Amino acid sequence: MPPGQETVWLDKRGVSHNLASCHCWRCHIHRLTGLVSGGRVTEQESRLEPQKLNLSTTIQAPRTATLAEAAQGLRSRWLVLGIVLIGSFMAVLDVFIVTQGLPSIKTTLGAGGADLELVVSVYSLVYAALLVTGGRLGDILDRKRIFLFGMTIFTVASGLAGYAPSSAFLIGARALQGIGAALMYPQVLSIIQVTFKGPDRSLALALFAAINGIGAITGNILGGFLIQLNIGGLTWRPIFLVNVPIGMAGLLVGTLALRSSRSERPPKLDLLGVGLITLFLVSLVLPLSQGQQLGWPLWTVMLLVLAFPILGLFILHERRLTDKEQDPLIDLDLFRHRSFAIGIPLTLSYYVLASGFFFTFVLFLQSGLGFSPLASGLAFGIINIGFITASLLGPRLIPRFGTRVLSLGYAIQVLGFVAVYITLNSYGTNLNLYELAIPLLIFGEGAGLVLSPLLGIVLAGVPTQEAGEASGVVSTSFQIGNTIGISLFGLLFYNFLGNQASAVSYLNASERVLPLFAVIALSAFLTVFLLSPRRARMIQRLEPQTVTRE
Repeated sequence: MPPGQETVWLDKRGVSHNLASCHCWRCHIHRLTGLVSGGRVTEQESRLEPQKLNLSTTIQAPRTATLAEAAQGLRSRWLVLGIVLIGSFMAVLDVFIVTQGLPSIKTTLGAGGADLELVVSVYSLVYAALLVTGGRLGDILDRKRIFLFGMTIFTVASGLAGYAPSSAFLIGARALQGIGAALMYPQVLSIIQVTFKGPDRSLALALFAAINGIGAITGNILGGFLIQLNIGGLTWRPIFLVNVPIGMAGLLVGTLALRSSRSERPPKLDLLGVGLITLFLVSLVLPLSQGQQLGWPLWTVMLLVLAFPILGLFILHERRLTDKEQDPLIDLDLFRHRSFAIGIPLTLSYYVLASGFFFTFVLFLQSGLGFSPLASGLAFGIINIGFITASLLGPRLIPRFGTRVLSLGYAIQVLGFVAVYITLNSYGTNLNLYELAIPLLIFGEGAGLVLSPLLGIVLAGVPTQEAGEASGVVSTSFQIGNTIGISLFGLLFYNFLGNQASAVSYLNASERVLPLFAVIALSAFLTVFLLSPRRARMIQRLEPQTVTRE
């Protein structure tokens, strides 16, 4: 190749390579495929030396140029979005998919009530405890590496869960799944923040929100369907094994398509902060998950009492590091952005409401009315239809109506809960899926109209360089909300149920918890008015360089 038509790139060790003349295996692969393994060929990539390189024109050989264009297409941002959404979908799916399999797990593994509770809760417990740390590790090391490492752990753990010969083995595999999800999931929002700008970012966040909601609802649908099929006589095992081929495909494509990224100034890991936040979350989540099943022994009460002083110590420690301009695990200055400070409680309340409703509704349909797993899954399919429709509509309404879109969503959710209550009260134990269809569709519409724009509003005032921290806090709020919702409303539902197991008692318990869901939705409706409508309308035009604090 003549001089002036050379392309030079730097590998991770800072060694310069000339693609035209270098004989290393990576340059050879690039000449054959247009891809470089372990480095980058354009100055826009994060692994190149920060100084401007005197790169000459791109290789002009027709075949190489075509392959380079194909490689660039493979790295397109929408393909990147698809890969990370696969990871987030699997992580959210496994919060809910196990619920439909609990009866068959109890039968095949001889699991007791406490074992079943741990099968559900240990995943969310580990997930919530490590999410903030996972987000920070992506900022420090490399979001691509941490995402793929987390997906690897999650995929392997899913295979182990599907193989589990005992309840103890299954509980351990679920904990390992939680570790993988905690490493994988917080990178998703970070990668979206650094990959997209302006209107594209709003659309990407809307799709992320939709995938989260779809994953939560689909967990029950897919779980019921797979158990009903009883593939190969495996009963509940396919609900975990289904992750294995999906995870392997995601790893393969993600290795090629994802771009390396991390904070411009990689921060140090706040080990004391990691310890305190983990201790707080364990102290809060473990008693809420296990207290009802174990009869609230003294240690569960003591952990709950200690949880909030530990949270106070964590806040003081983080405030001290923030004031000293060191590297806190959570930069408390994030909460000076009004959209973030108000959006986090709204996110918590949304997931408390959604997870609590899903959990108690499954109990009511299957244990109370005798619905099959497939039939109860179809009920969630109706919710999903409404959710998807509203999720696609929500981002289009924000430029015109701002945060009032959230108000409308919460108002529709309240209407949905009222409609479900009236339907239960009217038809009683003779209730069928057709009579529930309209109320569930209304609830799904409200849920989609809330979650779709909510994430964009929460992150609207967060600078790109703080994306990892903000993503970790947002993602942790998801899991804390899920755990609190299931534990709190599960506790209330079983208290209302008492020692009876008849269809009438399940109906009465459902009618008593439904007004509480409506109260939470109504409270969120009022909280939305603390947000700035103008700020929300600016989301689609917002660029990282122009972020201002409210």
